[in-house]
Amino acid sequence: MSELFADVAVDLPLDGVFTYRVPCELHNEVELGRRVLVPFRNRMVTGYVVEVLNSTDVRDTREIKDVLDERPLFDKRMLDFFRWLSSYYFAPMGEVLSLTHPSELNVRTHRYLYLTEKGLARINDPSYRDDHLLGLLRSIGEDGISVSALLRGHPRSPVYHRIGRLKREGLVREEVRLRGGRMIKTVTSLSMVEGIDGEYIEKVLRKKPLQLRICRYLLERGESTLAGLRAQFGGGVSGAVRGLEKEGIVRARTKEVRRNPLEDLQPRSMEHEPSEEQRVAVENISRAIRDGGFSAFLLYGVTGSGKTLVYMNAIDEVIRMGRRALYLIPEIALTPWPASYLSWRFGKRVSIFHSGLSDGERYDEWRRIVSGEVDVVVGTRSSLFLPVRDLGLIIVDEEHDPSYKQEEGIRYNARDSALMLAKHLSITVVLGSATPSVETFYRAKKGILTPLFLRRRPKGAVLPEVEIVDMRKEREDVLSGRLRALLSDTLKGKKQSILFINRRGFSGFLICRDCGHTFGCLNCSVTLTFHKGQKRLRCHYCDLSMDVPDRCPECGGTRLLDPGAGTEKVEEEVKKSFPGVRIERMDRDTVRRKDSVKRIISAVEQKRVDVLVGTQMVSKGHHFPDITLVGIVSGDTSLSIPDFRSAERTFQLISQASGRAGRDVHPGRVIIQTLNPDHYCFRNAISHDYEGFFREEINHRRELLYPPFSRMCKLRVEGNREERVVRCIHELRRTADGIAKTRGYDVAILGPAPAVIWKLKGRFRWQMLLKGRTTSAVHALVRELKDDFKRKKTPGITLTIDMDPVTTV
Repeated sequence: MSELFADVAVDLPLDGVFTYRVPCELHNEVELGRRVLVPFRNRMVTGYVVEVLNSTDVRDTREIKDVLDERPLFDKRMLDFFRWLSSYYFAPMGEVLSLTHPSELNVRTHRYLYLTEKGLARINDPSYRDDHLLGLLRSIGEDGISVSALLRGHPRSPVYHRIGRLKREGLVREEVRLRGGRMIKTVTSLSMVEGIDGEYIEKVLRKKPLQLRICRYLLERGESTLAGLRAQFGGGVSGAVRGLEKEGIVRARTKEVRRNPLEDLQPRSMEHEPSEEQRVAVENISRAIRDGGFSAFLLYGVTGSGKTLVYMNAIDEVIRMGRRALYLIPEIALTPWPASYLSWRFGKRVSIFHSGLSDGERYDEWRRIVSGEVDVVVGTRSSLFLPVRDLGLIIVDEEHDPSYKQEEGIRYNARDSALMLAKHLSITVVLGSATPSVETFYRAKKGILTPLFLRRRPKGAVLPEVEIVDMRKEREDVLSGRLRALLSDTLKGKKQSILFINRRGFSGFLICRDCGHTFGCLNCSVTLTFHKGQKRLRCHYCDLSMDVPDRCPECGGTRLLDPGAGTEKVEEEVKKSFPGVRIERMDRDTVRRKDSVKRIISAVEQKRVDVLVGTQMVSKGHHFPDITLVGIVSGDTSLSIPDFRSAERTFQLISQASGRAGRDVHPGRVIIQTLNPDHYCFRNAISHDYEGFFREEINHRRELLYPPFSRMCKLRVEGNREERVVRCIHELRRTADGIAKTRGYDVAILGPAPAVIWKLKGRFRWQMLLKGRTTSAVHALVRELKDDFKRKKTPGITLTIDMDPVTTV
């Protein structure tokens, strides 16, 4: 048999691919798109086959050990897309391909260290000089500790040097384990052995009452799980069942159980006829699906205009053609709405996928998707890379949302990547929003995207009336007199209200009135947020927390104030002003537990909540017919961020929050509290005039050469030692200046400067921005800077490349 080789991208932060030999027994299994288990240096890792070869010039190739998939996770067209993603976002190919499946599926070698008898004797020797690692291993005992755990927060070289010395001396031993892979859930089902009847068991088991009762139950029911028998008969069941198995009366069978995250979801009907605007939009999208080829649409519709109905009909069309659809949403909290509509329409052929599911649920949903058991996948940004077979339509709902940008690892933007994936697959993509991103609307103006407009709400519903309250003239700093009055009227009218503030906690920070001291995080350059209910100060970045002190640690004063407001403070203010009010709070602190989002949404829908207080979680996607008042407590929160997109973010948040009011027959009102009532984002929000806002914003972008008139890349240098970080970032700037001048790259270099949060989780952060008119110029400069940084290998320093950053702070 002729030799066979494979180029494999390993799931490690390494550029390039590696060639392996395919053993004869795997010749029929190794193919493009499958995961394989391969040796790499001194460990085993997961890799992805990107090409199968009949020959190679590479010498001393190592052998593929196993094939991990029954079918490929990607084909040639998807591979071309992943190569684009890798190149555009400067990400290792293996890490990009790992996006195709839950991370728990990766099989990797993990090294564990254990204390030897000689090591234990050394510790017990009176003359022993303390060694931290040996002491740690003694305290842990038989479980040992992984090398990766030891490396967290410590430089690699000293740790590896110490481990090597202890191994050579025979004081510790190392064991290698493989972890990861399948996460199948099984249950043991018990039933009677065929041929055994009631007469037989009554005679044989007459002196064993528990076993007799179990057998009677199984004869009546047919089968039961061990857990079911325990619930029925209590203690002693396990021993009784073992005895019955031994006697050959009962047999046990293990079977797989699929976890279903949609099990408790109530399907929601959408039966009304489409409006004329909706019909036109559906016809355009359906025609593009039928014609085939790449088509990109912007569905621009005011809040409550029925974009979801358009999506449903487009999905109907693609499924009729025997293909499948992917429906992207920006946040987990928005999953129930499209999932419930789709479940009503397509039953069990719907899957959801996001990080809020358990590991097991994600694994089971992924297997359903891979096997082609579903027609529609609803998920957050990472769902874009799932191996959906015969994909024919991608929907990116709320396309403007910054949550589509991945801020860790591979810093991709799912909206932009969806457009590129649709182009590679020659399919239709629909971007939807009531407040499109400036870049997206500009593309539609230029004809790059086809705009479809929904300017009116269906069924006679009208956009809410918006009113600005100038907080400079108010005595109260949380709820203005006007907002209190409207809240009172809404409560009396038995209607519901939303109070939106984009800051969680009780207040932004705690300050001493006597000396001005603020309580800062020890690990991050931010103040600790005051959570009054928990009586704690907490960092929302590294989760450090501490009890609220009685006195100021600087001056000993007792006048500790909490200026500003967060969701917790707004909640307290409403309870104080309106005793007996039924109120719910929806922010990251209240939705940590699984199903908490579902519980809150259900309570609002069933009118068991009068006032819903929340962050941007409550501002988008939800349809609550009885919400007639929306109060935006602090319209300036996002406007004060030092970023060129701050006005855009503010207008979008206000418009989306406003859109929760008056979505049914009851008219809605919106109150925006602000210290900047004359700002153009508030002026245009009053009249729901997105296009007016766009005209003013695009002029500012053009003057300052910001996107969409340029491409940007943020380079961030991080490390544990500030002086080394500063030295490295300034050297990077000098290198960038030299390369740009020598090569003639038309790229502006801004910075370096400390990041707004210049210290995060104990690491110092400095950054600089590259801004060029073309992608090619920015990419060329970044590529050379990346190569130069790798050559220099500064210990303890990392370089993060963020192409098309959504924020420059």
